[in-house]
Amino acid sequence: MFIPYKKNKGYKIPVIFEFGQQNTRVGYAGTDGPEVVLPSDLLMDSEGNMKFIEQNSTYQPIGFDVKNILQGGQIVDFDIWKEYVEHILNNVLFQEKQFPFFFVENGNVKKETRNKIIEMLFEEIDVSSVFFHRNTMLAQYIVGKDNVLVVDCGASHTTITPILDGNVIEKGILRGDIGGEYITNKLYEVWKQQGLAFSRFKNYSQLSPSLQMYGDLEIVREIKHQCVKLYDQPIENLKFNPTVDNQAYELPDQTKLLISEEMYKYPEFLYEPTENFEGLDKALETSLEKIDSDYRKELVQNVILIGGASCTVNMVERFQRAINNLKIFGLSSRSKVQTLPKFFDRQHASWLGASIVASSQIYDQWTLNKSDYDEHGSSLIEKKMFY
Repeated sequence: MFIPYKKNKGYKIPVIFEFGQQNTRVGYAGTDGPEVVLPSDLLMDSEGNMKFIEQNSTYQPIGFDVKNILQGGQIVDFDIWKEYVEHILNNVLFQEKQFPFFFVENGNVKKETRNKIIEMLFEEIDVSSVFFHRNTMLAQYIVGKDNVLVVDCGASHTTITPILDGNVIEKGILRGDIGGEYITNKLYEVWKQQGLAFSRFKNYSQLSPSLQMYGDLEIVREIKHQCVKLYDQPIENLKFNPTVDNQAYELPDQTKLLISEEMYKYPEFLYEPTENFEGLDKALETSLEKIDSDYRKELVQNVILIGGASCTVNMVERFQRAINNLKIFGLSSRSKVQTLPKFFDRQHASWLGASIVASSQIYDQWTLNKSDYDEHGSSLIEKKMFY
């Protein structure tokens, strides 16, 4: 990874924030990963008092509900968002004022939202400069290619983004409300109906329903990461033997959960049509249909798979096979699905790309600084950010 270029003694390393529906990643430019990965959930009581979730604690505060800092990928309560950011800066990073702020933005942030964020960063959080960069574009910096088809399977969404000559092709973008958390919730529904107890919280019965569910889902995610996998071809071809094909998991109350067919069944939702998403393989084909035929061959040979859900066992192999079975303009046999070798890098691919960008010697030329903001306002960012 690059070491940030230091222009002078007063140089400060940019701080990179990436806000996701499940987690928020924060750290410094030029490093090999975020300094901290924190839940994007907060605790709030009926009087508006806020607490931050203690991840390793077996007890949680009574009288608090879980509230996410995002809704549908958008910041809707800026006061809560500001307090969340300030908590990270002051109590986790111990960051001084007047530092460069790098905002990794998802593809559906509204212009008004972006302008409001900039105003708060300069006028209330007191940063020296800001820079916005679309998340899916950042993956291209890791693989070092200008022409790629990025498939980002995140917690709450899956997004397919074609990039040509370093620019996003807007008409080819496809986004579906299905990701890793969709699988988590499906597993939770099935196992909860069986009367299983998941939460590790010792004061579980005293907690609000939303906080109880938060604890339950933390355990279900752990089970999913350890046990759930994709079959290397459609599941209807699987000859399943429940007496052999199973795994055991011990729940916090020491109950043994025997995971059998569901370990293969529920990841299949990534490939099945929903109301607004036609499945990974078909969505990729639809995206390519919207691209000029001269570029399809290069894109299908440079499919980049990233995101937390891409870490599902056999995901790369299954996706490659699914694409090969499609009739993508006669190009499916030439397709190549690539990913990053480490699960950590796949999960944090956009953040790692931001770390590279913010380490550039000309990074300062791209940013919106305080004097720019004072003279032109927040709308100037539209001319500076990378789409």
